[in-house]
Amino acid sequence: MKTGHKIAILGGLAGVVGSVVRWRWMIRMPLKEFTRYALYMAVMDDEICRNELEGSQIGDKTITFPPKVETLQERYHLFLQMNRAKSRRQIQEKIMEMEQRLRESRQYIGLDQP
Repeated sequence: MKTGHKIAILGGLAGVVGSVVRWRWMIRMPLKEFTRYALYMAVMDDEICRNELEGSQIGDKTITFPPKVETLQERYHLFLQMNRAKSRRQIQEKIMEMEQRLRESRQYIGLDQP
């Protein structure tokens, strides 16, 4: 085989391998699953904040939150952006941490200050 043919074949193989690696890197999970995780994390984060902080006082001011409808959309978009580069495993680990924190935050319900 001529040197030019070998170079062309190796270049083609490198292109195919590069394309496969890029495809695997870019598509971490289906969009529907990713958005579902982001919404779930937004709801948990909102509930954690409300459990831990609502009714607490900072100086003279009492912490109150706007209705959930207003805060969830902002949190959802925040979690979409924050988790954009994470893998499914990393997102699932973060969700497990948030679920544990949500369980722990329930002890603050009804207290004036944590």
